[in-house]
Amino acid sequence: MVNLTFIETGSESLDLIQSLWEKLNEHHLNQKSDFQEHYANFTFQERKEVLLKKSHGGKMLIILVEDKDSRILVAYCITTLSPENEGEIDSIYVEERYRSLGVGKELMKRSLKWMDEKGVRTRKVVVATGNQEALSFYEGYGFRPRSITLKQIIKPDRK
Repeated sequence: MVNLTFIETGSESLDLIQSLWEKLNEHHLNQKSDFQEHYANFTFQERKEVLLKKSHGGKMLIILVEDKDSRILVAYCITTLSPENEGEIDSIYVEERYRSLGVGKELMKRSLKWMDEKGVRTRKVVVATGNQEALSFYEGYGFRPRSITLKQIIKPDRK
């Protein structure tokens, strides 16, 4: 049996998830999508800035999951609150070896509870195109597609 510790913290711990976030970004890069270039060029520093700006002064929950035996972080979840008090599951990642052990379920349970405690009435999660596993996972928590946003990729003229 795997011995895990769940640590609830805030924006001050963002840097701790960098290596796991980079694995998530690589996962997105490997999905069939017209936006692979975005993930190829997206840096952790850029993501960190977006999250800090979005969370309006640090209204952010970061849940870290540590393997007690190896003392290595194996999963995380970032949840933010906007100035309008809209909650968002912004980023969640579980190392492959730790999947199917209920880690993702526990991360979601804690994130949704935190939003309840903050009085959040509107919750959302954005799922990258091609990430069907994530869609099914979030639908299990009552999240449903509300709209589809299409983006046009404009490539510089090649001469």
